Amino acid sequence: MGALNSVGLWTIIGLLGVAVPIIIHLLYRKHRRQTDWAAMELLRKALVTRSGQVKIEDLLILVLRCLVLALLALALMRITLDSKSVIGEERIGMVVAIDASYSMNHGEQSRFESAVTKARDIFKTAKEGDPVSIVLMSSRPEILLRTARYDPVQVEAIFDAIDPAVEEGAEGAGPNSLNLETNIELLDELVAELKTPGKEVFLITDSQEMDWAELPPAARNSLENLQENANVFVIPAVTEGEDNLAIESLNYTWGSLRKSGEARFTALVRNTGRSSDESAILEFFIDDARTKRVAVGSLAAGESRPIEFTTQFDKAGNVRLRAELSKDGLADDNVRHAVAQIRPGIRVLLLEGDIENVVGNRSGGYYAKVALSPQDSDEEEGVVVNEIDPADFALEKLKDYDVVVMNNVLTVSPSTAKRLKRFVSEGGGLIVFAGDRVEASAYNQSLGAAGEGILPAELGEVSSSEAEEGWTMEAAKSDHLLARLTARYPEKLLDAIRITKQIEATPTENSEVLITSQSGNPVLLSRSTGSGTVLLFTTSASKRWNNLPREPLYAILLQQAVTMLTSDPDRLQLTVGNDASLPLTKREAGEFVDLLSPDTKEPEEIRVIQNGDQLAAPVSLTKRGIYEIKAEEGKPGVAIAANVNASESNVRVVESAALGNTLDSTGVQVLNREGSTSKAIEDARRGSELSQRLLLAALIVFILQSILARRFTNRINREGTKDLSTTLQMSQVAAARRS
Repeated sequence: MGALNSVGLWTIIGLLGVAVPIIIHLLYRKHRRQTDWAAMELLRKALVTRSGQVKIEDLLILVLRCLVLALLALALMRITLDSKSVIGEERIGMVVAIDASYSMNHGEQSRFESAVTKARDIFKTAKEGDPVSIVLMSSRPEILLRTARYDPVQVEAIFDAIDPAVEEGAEGAGPNSLNLETNIELLDELVAELKTPGKEVFLITDSQEMDWAELPPAARNSLENLQENANVFVIPAVTEGEDNLAIESLNYTWGSLRKSGEARFTALVRNTGRSSDESAILEFFIDDARTKRVAVGSLAAGESRPIEFTTQFDKAGNVRLRAELSKDGLADDNVRHAVAQIRPGIRVLLLEGDIENVVGNRSGGYYAKVALSPQDSDEEEGVVVNEIDPADFALEKLKDYDVVVMNNVLTVSPSTAKRLKRFVSEGGGLIVFAGDRVEASAYNQSLGAAGEGILPAELGEVSSSEAEEGWTMEAAKSDHLLARLTARYPEKLLDAIRITKQIEATPTENSEVLITSQSGNPVLLSRSTGSGTVLLFTTSASKRWNNLPREPLYAILLQQAVTMLTSDPDRLQLTVGNDASLPLTKREAGEFVDLLSPDTKEPEEIRVIQNGDQLAAPVSLTKRGIYEIKAEEGKPGVAIAANVNASESNVRVVESAALGNTLDSTGVQVLNREGSTSKAIEDARRGSELSQRLLLAALIVFILQSILARRFTNRINREGTKDLSTTLQMSQVAAARRS
């Protein structure tokens, strides 16, 4: 509750007004002359009962007349209904939060510039010395000013530094997305630091559909909690236009990621605006050299189109890839980066567990070698397979290999399991094929949850198909490369593949099912451990349990599996706004490595840390682009690509009226008035004035007391009496009531 006029002054005036009827009543009683008359003593006793009733009626009229004057005084005070902000000479603490997600960069005059302008206008309503905070909201919120005494010069300097319209080189909004719930929790924390009677929070945002159209329950609860502690205002900062094209992804599709190999990459372009687009151009770059330029074509609102390009690699090492769209209203999502680790060749260690190896009944290792190393493959730049007996595994140096394949190996000792886990954690790949010699319980004990915990599933009994032709195979719903390849494989050819036996497998918590059989049991599962990956086939690598080895898909899956295990470009893509750990090998914890970040010429020294079983370099991804640690003196380097969160590319906004309906239940107000933001804030601060209601109430009470006074007086006049003294007394009462 607040008042727009002086509380003290009008309280005094109101009390004086209420006192007037009482004073008149007392003065009337004081000047009354009393004359004793013996003859009237008997009549006095008769009038006691009637006099008591008159006093009650007089008291009721007196109360009503005092209430009229009190209501009149309250109306002149201009009482307002506003429980959190006491207007007048009281202090108000303010928290101003500006949406700094990259969608705010949309437009020739960006939404972020409009937001800063509105923030400047908000501070016109602040008083010097009152506590204020300024926050840039994003997935990495930044507090520019925290609970400081308001200084206009200081605040203007802060806004000048972030406003591209004022400061040349100011970046505006960052490349981050917006996490609404996290930011509201931060604002609630800042509100708690305000030690003022009035508290206000201003959220200046472009009100994107993805964030504000339907508030998630957690975000709604956070807003309601914030509203309980302060007056919360949402101020839309939207400029003209809602058109935008974005590159949502740049993924490795298929091919060889080896020296002299050829691979295909796919860029997914989406129209995230409200109208169609026909003029966009997409360009592909390899190590900053343009390799392809293609027209995107017509894209309707919401439509996406994959655009592929194929490239050949003539050298080994980390190769930088980039897809870039022509200029539009939002530049942040027009570029997508990727890194491909191109190897001079791939060395595979094959542990052959099949015993029989005769014509007509070849081992699984034979089919695996044929699939991985065709006769015309290059021995130096291709895949080289070294087949050994599982008993000789301890003699091999795993650092000499990129991938280990276990085919129908009887059991795995604890020492072998430890070596395999370390190999995978440091970036190696492991492929496990089931078979009739595999002891499921031993695998679960050594490689499963009870052991080293790298197996993608808990193995069970061998399951056989009741139908003579066996089960068909299909891709699971997954974005994994091998699942996508299977999903694109011709349906007729896929239906020709039959599985007669497989080991039942229950996926572990951190695994992913890539291919399933008609029985519903997984055929292929994947699990990441450290910097490496484990693939598990629940059927055999030979033709004993299936006809897969004679089908083209078998070679495709194995070749792509080995390529993915040694160089998975999709795993090397991270999101801006997060912290990452770049996996390192042949380093020591505590040593320093040089990190090259995007748009920086001088490297930054980063200390190597122990991250679980893996050595890593902690990196904060604040910019989009390539982060790289160079190789040196036999120590391999590493590179990753940081891209913006594609969901933030949706530049469609919620209209102010719809936004108000969405927030109505939370108590949050939407200030969507055109013109001065400060004027809208001042009007909102006044709350709901009660002056008119109080004046109406005063008028009703005044009329009521008049009616009662007349009614009581008329009743006295109607009650005729033959006694002169009684008549005179009742006349005086009636006159007093009329006064």
